[in-house]
Amino acid sequence: MNRRTPRDYGLWMGELPTGRQNDICDVPGVMVGNVSIIRGEGALIPGRGPVRTGVTAIHPHTGNLYRNPCWAGISVFNGFGKSVGIPFIQETGILSSPILLTNTLSVSDVAQGLLTYLLNQNPEIGNDARTPNLVVFECDDSYLNDIQGRHVKPADAILALTRAKNERVPQGNVGAGTGMSLFQLKGGIGSSSRLLRAKDKNYVLGMLALANFGLLKDLLINGRPIGQLLSVGAEGYCPGSLILIGMTNAPISRWQLTRLAEKAFLGLGRTGGLSRIGSGEFCLMVSTQGLGYEDEISDWEMDDFYQAVVETSAESIWNALFQAQTMEGRDKRIRYAVPIKEVLQILKM
Repeated sequence: MNRRTPRDYGLWMGELPTGRQNDICDVPGVMVGNVSIIRGEGALIPGRGPVRTGVTAIHPHTGNLYRNPCWAGISVFNGFGKSVGIPFIQETGILSSPILLTNTLSVSDVAQGLLTYLLNQNPEIGNDARTPNLVVFECDDSYLNDIQGRHVKPADAILALTRAKNERVPQGNVGAGTGMSLFQLKGGIGSSSRLLRAKDKNYVLGMLALANFGLLKDLLINGRPIGQLLSVGAEGYCPGSLILIGMTNAPISRWQLTRLAEKAFLGLGRTGGLSRIGSGEFCLMVSTQGLGYEDEISDWEMDDFYQAVVETSAESIWNALFQAQTMEGRDKRIRYAVPIKEVLQILKM
């Protein structure tokens, strides 16, 4: 069961209004699915467990993405990552497959599942049609998980893709976020959204974060160095990284999407993230409108979108932290949930 969010406690999360659910599925047509894998306890036996991992799937729209691709832009803020599909998006600005998130050593298995899913939908691939650009992002969950075991299988990726729905997004210890750490506390999946208006029309921008980075002493909430004041113990290195996946139904060009992706890391800074060595920070921004739209939003109307991407990036990270629950993983290692009552007491001082 999800815990309450920072916004629920009255903490400042930005100025722009949120969507109805305040998550990425407020963007019409966007669907998210998860598979969480939790097995075993006690000492690590490589290949057997304990297992604390999973996979998260994101569809930009309800149609066939290979046949109806979207404009996309990507930014690599710190390249210490092992993701798949980045060069093609940088070159063409086109997203033609769903997006999958998982742990570092399961990228190839998840990519195989994504390929099988696309081949089942599009049997012409590889015969009379070009091969697809698979998109898989990762973070390292090895502090809690038997990552060598590669327990996420191609079938799990397919299951996450088929489970995806346009409904409230589960957050915290779920899907790819199951075994992730954040500021040496428990992290995982977080999401947020903002409502925008341009060209006399209403739009939504939503963000989903896979948050797995930072030292406790770095943590900021509402501009306060909360991490330095908490009594909770901070053990073990936090391996990194941060994956941000943004969606909007606004008609925005690939170049504008790239600029939005670059701005997202200002939200990382709001939370205290420093992009330390060994941490990979990536942001993918997608316009769900497809490739053929007209009446594109001008650069002069982008400031609110820039603000929205900063606010949703920061709030998604904070939501991942607040919604995650204490988890014990391999070798009885524990990542504690952020002590919310203590955080609120410090902020009142």
